[in-house]
Amino acid sequence: MKYILFWSTYDKEKDRSIKNWKTKDIELSPFHKLTLASYIKHGLDVNLYTYQNINSPNIPKGINLFDADELLPRIEAFNALEQDHSIAIVSDCVRINAACKLNGIIIDMDAIILKPFPEIGSFYSSMPAKRTGGFAPKWGSAHPPMKVWDNSWDGKALTAFPVKVGNSNRDNMEKLARHIRIMLNNPPKKSDWTSILWTIKKFINHDNEAEVYSPIYNCPVPSWLHKGKCYSLESPSRLDGKTQLFGHTLPSHEEIFNNTYVVQHFFESAFSESKTVDEDFWATVPEDCFLAKEANHILGDNWKMILNES
Repeated sequence: MKYILFWSTYDKEKDRSIKNWKTKDIELSPFHKLTLASYIKHGLDVNLYTYQNINSPNIPKGINLFDADELLPRIEAFNALEQDHSIAIVSDCVRINAACKLNGIIIDMDAIILKPFPEIGSFYSSMPAKRTGGFAPKWGSAHPPMKVWDNSWDGKALTAFPVKVGNSNRDNMEKLARHIRIMLNNPPKKSDWTSILWTIKKFINHDNEAEVYSPIYNCPVPSWLHKGKCYSLESPSRLDGKTQLFGHTLPSHEEIFNNTYVVQHFFESAFSESKTVDEDFWATVPEDCFLAKEANHILGDNWKMILNES
């Protein structure tokens, strides 16, 4: 199976022309050293799409680099960014188009692979939803849970990536990619980003073939903390299988390692104002937090030395 990634950057103050933008040398985030290492560890087939020149020593052998222009023309992407569309929306359009062509898995750059996905035709993912409190979804006819065909869980969660494109959802995902492209050619709206995931949720409610994973499998860690924070960075960790937040029980480290395929960290993709992590990120990660345990799982006991290397 193909795993579909995207990475490009945009700075409105510096990237004043498409020539300047497309020829700019960019770096991966320090966090990406671990995310890409997790793909290499499991020998996965990865396509990383970009509009720019990613410093090649940053790309591990085994990660396939492609020009995103073949999926969404560079001029359209740049014009959308000039209009103040989020590069996350551009990323969605590129990745969905690629996944539709390749029967691939659309996945975020800040997701760490704990184990490969099983070989299935198509699937959807979910992340924890607040179940109590003023911001908890009101599950009803106007806002139904996700349809879970085997009734293995209640579907009361939010839609998230990764999504696997296959026969059951390719037509809908192709329509979504066309819709995003139209969206990018018009002035941005605040609802653009959330509308993509709400649309995918509608697909879930009518797709009676695809697997619908509960949060523990592909997105076990909530993104409810504010920008720059994440539950997987906390020390001491609240990922203990006992802590309740808004009616949701945070899973334990053991539960995640036993059940989870992918951990989404939300450092750089969940919030529209997020920036990449700082250069000294790995030097500041507490050794008893969950992220440190993941790094040890992927790279071994010398993880901190490996990730701190330039």
